[in-house]
Parts: sequence; structure tokens; C-alpha cells
Amino acid sequence: MRKDPGNDPALQLVPASGRSRVFLFAITVGAPVLATMLGVAMGHVPTGESLWGTGHRGGDALVAMLAVALVMGAIALFLDRMLERHRLLLDAGGIEVATTFYRQRIAFPELKLDAARVVRLDEHPELKPLLKSNGYALPGFRSGWFRLRNWQKAFVATSDGERALWLPTSRGFGLLLQPRDPQRLLDRLRERVS
Repeated sequence: MRKDPGNDPALQLVPASGRSRVFLFAITVGAPVLATMLGVAMGHVPTGESLWGTGHRGGDALVAMLAVALVMGAIALFLDRMLERHRLLLDAGGIEVATTFYRQRIAFPELKLDAARVVRLDEHPELKPLLKSNGYALPGFRSGWFRLRNWQKAFVATSDGERALWLPTSRGFGLLLQPRDPQRLLDRLRERVS
């Protein structure tokens, strides 16, 4: 798909916040390392012959914590890189949303732009994601497939903030997006189909 040369930064999705990244690190690295440390402190490390010989159980605990930190650090780095895949593209045929592990392309005729609107999610809680059916969620970040509070199916790409663009489609689901300027994106989409 050819990128729209007129695509300005205001049409792009709001990136994941620092708060989301800190939470990601805490649950993927901090919690497992802490659990390993607690397991060692409580004596739940298997006894027997140490890697370093008898009487060096502390060395095994250090190796276990380093191994956990390295493995979980690699996973955290991968998941953090996936947070960077959060973009929106427009071309002559439609709109493409790529977010973390998910991608959705919608042709302009499939968008119900007459029913599309910019909303504040605190004023329209029925459009807030409720259940993750196949998605990626962190505090302040949602990506993929969700059921909204009104039980509608939606492809979601949102970050911190309350203003979002609700785009119903003729394919049985809607798009809940959070571009930097939701109104400008809606205006651009309406220009494309008129």
C-alpha cells in the first residue's frame, strides 16, 4: 500500500505513553525477578549439589535471578518494540491501522462516515473497551480486538487520553482510534469519499 503523501503527524495515532511502558517493564521483568528473589529468600530453591559445589547455594540463586532477568528482559524488549507499531495509513482505497500484533484494512465504502464521530470516552462510556477478545492491553494502551461496554465488537488502537474517533463499518465491527487530532482525521476521511 502506498503511503498518503499528505499524511500529516496530526493524523497519526497517539503513541504509547511512558506510563504504559513502565507498567510493561514492571510486569514482564520486575515481577518475575522479585518472585525469584522471594523464592530464594524463602528457601524454595531446590537443594542438592550446587553448580559451584557444596555450600554455594547463593551462587545458584544469583544465576537463577540473572537468567530470569535476561529472559524476561528480552521478552519486555520485544513487547516494547511492538508498542512502536502503532500507526495509521491512508491511501486512495481506504484506511489501514497497524497496532502491535494486529492490522486492519478498511476500504472507504465500508466506513459508515455519516455515523462516525469524535467522542470523549468519559462522556460516552459505552464506547470504552471492556473485554479483550484478541488484543494487547496495558494501563493507558489498548490494541486489537475488544468488546466495548455497549457490547459492540471493535478494533481498537488507543493510548492515554479521552478523545477518540469512533468509525462504524459495514463489516460488523467499528474502529475505535485515537489519532493526535481525531477531528482532522474524520474531516480527511470525509473529504476522501466525497
